[in-house]
Amino acid sequence: MHFFSLLLSDNTGKLTTMPCFVSRFLQVFVISVSIVGVVAYSAVSWAGKNDKVFRVFVVHSYGPDHICGAPQFRGIERALTERLGKGRLVFEHFYMLTKTQYITPDEIRQRGDLALRAIKDFDPDLIMTLDDNAFRTVGLDLAGDATRPVVFSGLNNPPEVYNQTHRFMQSRSYPGGNITGIYEKLYLYKTLQVLKQALPQCRRVVGITDESFTGQALYRQMLLEAEQNRGSLPVEWELRQVRTFREYKQLVDALNRDTSVDAIFPLAFLLVDEQGRPVSGRAILSWTLVHSSLPELAINYELCRLGLFGGAAVHFESMGYAAGLFGVAILEGQHPGNLPIVDAPEFAIVFNTSRAAMLSKKIPLPLLMAADAVYTSMPLIEQQ
Repeated sequence: MHFFSLLLSDNTGKLTTMPCFVSRFLQVFVISVSIVGVVAYSAVSWAGKNDKVFRVFVVHSYGPDHICGAPQFRGIERALTERLGKGRLVFEHFYMLTKTQYITPDEIRQRGDLALRAIKDFDPDLIMTLDDNAFRTVGLDLAGDATRPVVFSGLNNPPEVYNQTHRFMQSRSYPGGNITGIYEKLYLYKTLQVLKQALPQCRRVVGITDESFTGQALYRQMLLEAEQNRGSLPVEWELRQVRTFREYKQLVDALNRDTSVDAIFPLAFLLVDEQGRPVSGRAILSWTLVHSSLPELAINYELCRLGLFGGAAVHFESMGYAAGLFGVAILEGQHPGNLPIVDAPEFAIVFNTSRAAMLSKKIPLPLLMAADAVYTSMPLIEQQ
């Protein structure tokens, strides 16, 4: 099946209806692909016969239930099984656990080396990497290997940053090599714009990241998006960084008391306690929901579902689904170097009305009615 048809039809060949934000992404994607001109197979055989069983190796930066990685894989799995059939796929997973167990640079590098050895043993037809740690320690090491097509999902550092230290692409529109994927654009301007619509009195928002590699990537991405929208952001925007859970608690307590701050954007998912042990993202956000008096922007759907206030969020499952479509195209014969690196599907509006009620915030009804998803519970604190 031609790749354009693959994107826009179901298994029966009929056109399929998609959420508006996914549809917008696919329209941009198809235009991008048409510009590149996907016309030829590689000299290397990327696909086999119609009845071939494909071996897919997935490298997760975090654990099996992580709030960022898990929804991405659900999307990948759904795209591959819808298009190829469950019986034609064999998945192998490697969990790097770089948020909970292996957090130092040396430990992360060692986990990447273990994943590379596992890939060699499994001999996959396709490698998928989720989030930055998996890509920089595994995906980049496979750059230039024509027998190992790689699709990444959820990069926070711009691809150009990685390309400076380890060249793997000619450009985003034409990668040219064996690697392509989805960049996790956060749409800071739209996020703050939706927050301003939900809370018209909002004047100042503070983002909080940690000092891990991913935290630094988020920090740089936020600085870049703020710079790109200088003078047009709907609220005053400020970024802070913390290293320990204690520092995070102290900062949130201080922001609670600061009457000039109206909301926070919590992006610190790897902090350590006073004994140097990692604190999970779920524990950090659970504490936030109990102790913060400020509405929280949610980086993705999953965090809003778990209890954060909401706003304009990236749908991580849809981002994974988009990466999965790349995987399908490669397994069916397209060369990864001809598939352009694209931004994550555009934001969708999400709110958690239980959190809004807890904070005594009333979201305008027209905005709620226009939301792509509205959640009415807070599992992070209700399950405690």
